[in-house]
Amino acid sequence: MTRTRIVAVLLATSALALAACDSSSTEGDPTAAPAPPTLPTTAAEIPPVDTTAAGPPPPTAAPDDPNTCAATELMLTAGQVEGAAGSTMIPLVFTNIGGRTCLLDGFPGVSYVAEEHGAEVGAPATRSGAGQGPVELTSNGKATAQVRAIQVANYPPELCDPTPVAGLRVFPPNAYASLFLPMPGTGCAKTGPEVTQLEVTAVVAGG
Repeated sequence: MTRTRIVAVLLATSALALAACDSSSTEGDPTAAPAPPTLPTTAAEIPPVDTTAAGPPPPTAAPDDPNTCAATELMLTAGQVEGAAGSTMIPLVFTNIGGRTCLLDGFPGVSYVAEEHGAEVGAPATRSGAGQGPVELTSNGKATAQVRAIQVANYPPELCDPTPVAGLRVFPPNAYASLFLPMPGTGCAKTGPEVTQLEVTAVVAGG
């Protein structure tokens, strides 16, 4: 074997030995960069996406009783307003103008508003007394609930924040739409346990 061929063989052997050493040192080196992960290449290999996101269920509401008077079937007027000690009594008179017999049962929702379609002012009316049972309204029949409006001037201004109001927003019992009763005055924009500005009774027959 010539000297040139001997040198070539030695060089090739050394290169193979060095490659083997590099491979073994990389496998044991904790600082070596990890091999890139194998990505799925077909639809079968891709895991499904969880579409059941956590969160509260959508709100639900009880279905309307078909016998309940809707707000659109009622006309709202005020009966004879009377003054009392530190308050005013306002009869809310509901008249059935819908042409069918329907029912009112329970308490109306009542609050002051800055204007007919404006924001509510302060806390809504609290309930006074107990329910009187359903009232059947034939065509043009009437039912009445009593609202007691407290004279808010009796409260310290810092507790009340006296604010002009245009009247009352009234939800008939079990209705999801409201009626407006013009009744200019003053309400308390602030709320709190020390301030009660409105109280309402359940509806009774008559008006």
